[in-house]
Amino acid sequence: MEQLPNRQGPQSSQPRPVRVIHISVQPKTWLGKLIAGIIGVAVMLVAFFLSILAFAIIASLVVVAIVYFMWVTHRARRATRSQTIDGEVKSRDIY
Repeated sequence: MEQLPNRQGPQSSQPRPVRVIHISVQPKTWLGKLIAGIIGVAVMLVAFFLSILAFAIIASLVVVAIVYFMWVTHRARRATRSQTIDGEVKSRDIY
């Protein structure tokens, strides 16, 4: 493998400066704080309305399941009622 030659120039004796980039999401000005507050309230409202929507969907599914269960059991009871055997009682003597 070929090695690269060491480049020695006028700046080789000093270390290179490190570039640091600071990214801050915390607003500094009053306008930034106002916008952050408005965005925060909007996110909370959207989350609240989505939770209400999820509750309504789950409650509807539960009601549909209960109605379906009642309908199936009612139909089964009606089917067993029509299958009863009619008979004639000849004696009601109890000994």
